[in-house]
Amino acid sequence: MTPLPLPPLVVDAVGVRVGIDLSGLTPTDRDTVWRAWEDARVIDPAPAQVVVTPVSSDRDGQTLSDLSSRVTQAAIEARRGESWMLHAAGLAARDGGVVVLVGPSGAGKTTATRLLARSWGYVSDETVGIEPDGAVRSYRKPLSVITEGQGFKVQHAPRDLGLLPLPTAPLRVRRIVLLDRDPLHARARLVPVPAAEALVLLAPHSSALASMPRPLHVIMNALTRTGGALRAEYAEAEQLVDLVDDMMVADLHGGPTPDHTPSRAIVATPHPPSSRGGRRYRRGTVVDSYPLPEDRLAVLTGEADGRGTLRVLAGAAPALWRAADDATRDDLLHAATDGTPDEEAVRAVDDILEQLVEAGLLAVTIS
Repeated sequence: MTPLPLPPLVVDAVGVRVGIDLSGLTPTDRDTVWRAWEDARVIDPAPAQVVVTPVSSDRDGQTLSDLSSRVTQAAIEARRGESWMLHAAGLAARDGGVVVLVGPSGAGKTTATRLLARSWGYVSDETVGIEPDGAVRSYRKPLSVITEGQGFKVQHAPRDLGLLPLPTAPLRVRRIVLLDRDPLHARARLVPVPAAEALVLLAPHSSALASMPRPLHVIMNALTRTGGALRAEYAEAEQLVDLVDDMMVADLHGGPTPDHTPSRAIVATPHPPSSRGGRRYRRGTVVDSYPLPEDRLAVLTGEADGRGTLRVLAGAAPALWRAADDATRDDLLHAATDGTPDEEAVRAVDDILEQLVEAGLLAVTIS
C-alpha cells in the first residue's frame, strides 16, 4: 500500500501561509523543523499559498538556517506590493500595540528580542509587516542567533527561549524605533527623529519598497499615526527594558509632531511653456513623492524587482522638478527665481538641472 503524502507544515509569515515540505527530510530532521517552527504554525486547515522545500545537510543546524532564509524570502515575495515590510524586530503589548525595532544586521535586534519578549509578546526578530491602516503582521519564526564557531545563524524556537505568545487583541503599530547601540552612550534614552531623517533611515530596511502603491505616504502616515520615529541610544540590551516598557504603557496615539507634514498631493504649478524650441524638460517616472519640512521633497524611483532609490531634494530642486512639465530652461529659471534670475542663479539652476537629469528625475527632449 502506497503511503499517503506527508502534508506540509504551514506557518504564518507576515500574513502569508507558507508551507514547509517535509517529505524529503529524515524523521529526525522533520521533528527538528516542526519543533523550531511550532510557534508560527497555522492551525486551521486552509492550504498554503506558497511552498518551500528544506534541504537536509550534514552540518548540524544548517538545514534550519537555510530554511529560515527560504521562508522569509518566499513571504516577502508573496507580500510584495501589498504591505510595508521592515527588516525589524517586533514586540506586542497585551492591547495589541507593537513596538517595532529597526536596525541593520548586527545592530542587536535578536539579542534585544530574546530579552524583551520575555515580558512582551514575540512578534518577530526578522521581518514585521505593516499595513497602510497600521495593522501589523507577525512572523514568529525561530530566532536566528549568531554563534561563535558556526558559519550560519543557529535557530532557536521562541518557546525554548521562554518568549511570550501574541496577545489576543489585533496587532497595530505603536512605535517605530531605530536602534543605535554604541558602548559610548553614557545612558540609554529615546530621541525623536525628524521626519526627513527617519524616511531616509527606514527606506534601506524596507523590502520591495518600490512595489508598493504610494510607499512614501504609507511610511509617513505610519510615522504620523504613531507620533514619529524615535532613536534608541543605548550601550547594552538590558538598557532597552525600561525604554520599551515606557513605550508599551504610554498613550502614544496623539496627533502629528511638529516635524511632520500632513500628507498631501504634489501639484506642479509650472510657468506657461515657452513657444520657442530647444531643450525641454519633463519629470521622470517616479514611484512616489512626499513633501517634507523646510520646502524639501522626497522622491522615490524604482526598479522592476521592487528595489528603489530615495532622494531628498532641497533648495531650488523641488521647484524645478515640479515645474518640469514640458518646460524650457527659461521656464524653469522663472519658476525657481520668480522671474528675476541673476548670473549666479542661472549657474546654480543649470547645475541642479544637470544633476536631476543624471539622476533620472528629469528627462530632456529636443524640439
